[in-house]
Amino acid sequence: MQLIFLFILILLLGIQITIAIKLKATWYERLSLSFLLGIGISTFVLYLLARFVNLNFSLTNTFCVIGVLDLVLFWIKHHEIVDFFRNVKARNTKRKIKPRQILFWGFIMLIFIYTLINNVMWPITDWDALALYDFRAKVLLVNTNFLDAAVKNHFYFAQYPLLTSLTHLFIYQAGANNPKFIYSMFYLSFVLIFYSLLKRNITQKKAMLFTLILALTPEIFNHAIIAYTNLPYLTLLCSGVLYLLSWMKTRDRSEIVLSALLVGLSIWTRIAEPFWIVPLIFVFIEMFKSKNWKVFALYLAVILLFYYSWKPFQVYLDSMNIPLTSKGQLGYWGIIKGITYDKVLASVEYLYKYVFSSWGLVFLIFVVIALNKLLYFKRSSNLVFYIILFFVVLIFAGTVAFSVYYPWWQDIGGSAQRMSLFIIPLMIYYISLLI
Repeated sequence: MQLIFLFILILLLGIQITIAIKLKATWYERLSLSFLLGIGISTFVLYLLARFVNLNFSLTNTFCVIGVLDLVLFWIKHHEIVDFFRNVKARNTKRKIKPRQILFWGFIMLIFIYTLINNVMWPITDWDALALYDFRAKVLLVNTNFLDAAVKNHFYFAQYPLLTSLTHLFIYQAGANNPKFIYSMFYLSFVLIFYSLLKRNITQKKAMLFTLILALTPEIFNHAIIAYTNLPYLTLLCSGVLYLLSWMKTRDRSEIVLSALLVGLSIWTRIAEPFWIVPLIFVFIEMFKSKNWKVFALYLAVILLFYYSWKPFQVYLDSMNIPLTSKGQLGYWGIIKGITYDKVLASVEYLYKYVFSSWGLVFLIFVVIALNKLLYFKRSSNLVFYIILFFVVLIFAGTVAFSVYYPWWQDIGGSAQRMSLFIIPLMIYYISLLI
């Protein structure tokens, strides 16, 4: 019962955020975003209070903080929120549901239920989750003082931000013993957001087809039953990029705010990979052309808020660790000087073996379509292609730098594959626009 009440408060927080920014969305899109925003903002605010006010991570404090966030937001935007819920019934007019829609939604729910049953029935068994993400949640369950727990276990707390760990903690606090079901919710949320945004640009039939392709892509589907940060990171970063693309077409202010929040929350999930730079660059380019710097300032401020709320603390905790003998000791200039033709070639081979080849048929179709577009100078959907290209260039540059900095860099192929997982939905989105 406590768990249900907790998730109602979290969803209510997310729904109120979508209403406050005046987002126009389908009901399933709004619910999906409410889950992502509710989980992200509530864990982030609790972390800030724990770090700067030394608030303990107790069940009572969790309920109180999320409840107060709900009340404050309602107090600020109560007119809009009341009007929204008052008009929900009026907006939901009856529409005839076609057989293909029934099949589509039935299949999506069947996939979701499969992952949910799997996650509920089987405990967390994956190594990184046991040794890091879930481990930190159990540490905080025993030692509710965050600063004390983090300092005593500095090696674990210095690795990644706390979105997934604090979500696990919430579930443990509420009396449940298996938090894996939240990954089914991340999975479903992203599938529904992807479908909703895709449907704005192509026909409903094609949107259904490519959404099913996304949902059944093995690399993404498999992560729906793994308690790693990769799926939440993919969900938040890709959703942020897709809303950025939509804003560039509609100029709807709510979508750029939403994009900034989602990309910011991706930093709150994984901070090591600087992929947030890519959407920020494209916002800057767009603002440079339109001379409207307020949007760029807003986007940058949200990114910096999430980044610098965690990065300095991470550096502090990391300074307590004993330096690994296998870790490189080079600075930025040393890395640049260390780049050789052999390192570049080895990085290309490494990425092909562990990353590009794992993308399978999706990558092959993407390359064929991209080459066709470039050869025949087709200008449709260039923006999606360039965003993907920037991400790939960043992955390549990071791999080359990694090869210089870490002598054992080739030993973590699986990590590189998981790190670049978010490229797959963007490629599917690009393919769907052009086929």
